[in-house]
Amino acid sequence: AVLQPGLQIKCMIIDHDKLNGRIALATKTLEYEPGAILKDPAAVFAKAEETAEKYLAKMEEEKQAREAAARDIVLGLGDSLDGLGLDDDKSDDD
Repeated sequence: AVLQPGLQIKCMIIDHDKLNGRIALATKTLEYEPGAILKDPAAVFAKAEETAEKYLAKMEEEKQAREAAARDIVLGLGDSLDGLGLDDDKSDDD
């Protein structure tokens, strides 16, 4: 085991299950490089706040990119439906 029982650590809450009253914790998201927790846990914990801020900023950027891509897809679908006779504003009785 990398961490011993009773050791004080810093970690991030990565999931919260309100229904079951559980949370998921991780130290991996605080690593400034993969495997850092194995090499120097004290350095990981010392840089935890800084690394967490970077991680959260990256997650927000990725979320914004996904939302923009989804918006582009939806808007593109609207354009591809033009001319298919699905316009509700026009009536065949005219």
